[in-house]
Amino acid sequence: MTEEEQRNIENAKRYIELYNTDIDRYVRECYTPDCTVYGMGAVAPANTEDWLQLEQAIHAAVPKRYMRLEHMHVSGDVVILEVTLLDPDKGDDWSIPFVAVLTMRDGKIVLDRNYADFTDWPGRKTFGNYG
Repeated sequence: MTEEEQRNIENAKRYIELYNTDIDRYVRECYTPDCTVYGMGAVAPANTEDWLQLEQAIHAAVPKRYMRLEHMHVSGDVVILEVTLLDPDKGDDWSIPFVAVLTMRDGKIVLDRNYADFTDWPGRKTFGNYG
């Protein structure tokens, strides 16, 4: 494994940790200022500030939501995360499988293409037609 791949793995781990604990730090520390995030089949925030606003709206709607890592794959500047989104308020049987394809630059995410069916995501209507 290269030094770059190891750094990218560390950022991916921080991505999950901060998503679960501190949404402001999640966006500011894991993403580049000029990042692009695509919710495939949904609205694509164009930059860090738009992404932060969207994540803050999601967190306000579903404050207990969290991400559980299932698998991580790394090759060069790309990290693929297979995770499960969970919300204890929806019950133990509720979950959304989620895949994030993260392209890194200097250890931060410059491009995030994520894939999930957000049809049943709690709070979905609070942040427009995302998902």
